[in-house]
Amino acid sequence: MTTSSGLGSRSSELPKEQWVIDPETGEKSVKVGDINFPPRKVWMKTFGCQMNYHDTERVLSHLEGLNFTKTEDQGDADLVLFNTCAIRDLSNQKFYSKLGDTQHLKKKNPNVKVGVGGCVAQTEGKELINKYKHLDFSFGTDVIDTINELVYRSYAGEDPFAINTWDRSQNFSIETKVTHGSPQAFVNIIKGCNKCCSYCIVPFTRGKEKSRLLQEVVDDCRKLVEYQGIQEITLLGQNVNSYGKENGESLAKLITELDKINGLELIRYTTSHPYDVSDELIEVHGSAKKLSRHLHLPVQSGSNSCLERMLREYTVEHYLGLLEKLRKAKPDIVLSTDIIAGFVNETEEEHQATLDLLTEAQYDFIYSYAYSQRAKTRASRWEDSLTDDVRGMRLREIQAHQTVIQENIRQTLVGKKFTVLVDGHGFKGGDKKWKGRTNCMRIVHFLPENIEQDLQWHWVDVELTSATAFSCQAKLLKVHGRRMPSEAIRF
Repeated sequence: MTTSSGLGSRSSELPKEQWVIDPETGEKSVKVGDINFPPRKVWMKTFGCQMNYHDTERVLSHLEGLNFTKTEDQGDADLVLFNTCAIRDLSNQKFYSKLGDTQHLKKKNPNVKVGVGGCVAQTEGKELINKYKHLDFSFGTDVIDTINELVYRSYAGEDPFAINTWDRSQNFSIETKVTHGSPQAFVNIIKGCNKCCSYCIVPFTRGKEKSRLLQEVVDDCRKLVEYQGIQEITLLGQNVNSYGKENGESLAKLITELDKINGLELIRYTTSHPYDVSDELIEVHGSAKKLSRHLHLPVQSGSNSCLERMLREYTVEHYLGLLEKLRKAKPDIVLSTDIIAGFVNETEEEHQATLDLLTEAQYDFIYSYAYSQRAKTRASRWEDSLTDDVRGMRLREIQAHQTVIQENIRQTLVGKKFTVLVDGHGFKGGDKKWKGRTNCMRIVHFLPENIEQDLQWHWVDVELTSATAFSCQAKLLKVHGRRMPSEAIRF
């Protein structure tokens, strides 16, 4: 049934699914109109940010209704999907390479369907269909919840098509879909962005800001905790600090309400824009018990003149003032940021100002990138005096400078105890090591008590034994199990 809720609504054009069982084989299939969907497998590759991974969860959840199960083997798939990112050039290059490779799958099995979703499909959907003859359909960021209709149309024999229409409804209402089985969930609370940063393509790929109602988000999160065992929630948005403005609500108020949910242990949010960090939100960082001690606050440059060209709407002085307020409200808060090296016509003085900012801000870690031009952005129309070699050199200087800062910070952690949620393992030097993230987003590696011990998604206490700029090693102190107990260290 189509609703006025925007993203998350079901198209009325898709016939209702009916599950049927073959009386002879017992096989379950789904009948949609005149088309039968036997058990099939879907392989999906995601590029980009947490929002894209959240969207992938939604797609896979919907496809279960068409009898698709996920496979990690692309060669075993009946449906191959890509969820794309247009923000970073490297993600773009990887996607196009992978998409080109899928033509070999089509040659081996002409019945395989190939679809492309996400930001690239939003801006270049028709061009993709015209260029890649083995591509069956593309779908933009605002129509992901109609994926079953798109797959149905493709299996019904429709010629390759591209859908990238915008949701024109006033409201933004969805229900979070979780399929991965972990106690962590991404919850989308706002979509789109009203900022006009001169280098950024997000307004063209995600549209204008629309927030979900606060009570809907709280109810959504409470259900995730009570019925699906979720303990850690990350609130998502292109500019999450703008949440709720059009409804007289705010991110601070939302966090305050989520903090009351029994069984929810940890709240994170991303991504922030410094211009919209309010005093109310800073105060919540000091008062909310379950809010992470980590905040990612992208600065992009340490130069006011560069920030002005970027149209970032704040100065270095304002930004550093925010850090001071945050550290006053929460003295042990851990901060990270994004840096763009070599923005259009960046001077050596502007580059040095960024290095100076890193020294003053003392970030725990950063994400840094060389500037790459994105079509349709304002900056793409400017003449640029910088070369890729200069950008690469400045990026390496930024990373080397930050590495020294990080190493000094991490050395102070040795001997401290933390509670972490274990999210995976690997092998180093023949030893099996488990890993998890602290409340403040530091990755910690440690040995189990014995090789057979399965600690996946367990809460454990650890003590850091050594640290480098990029890695923390620890010894296991105590295993609490799959629920955070009241006596946990909670660091």
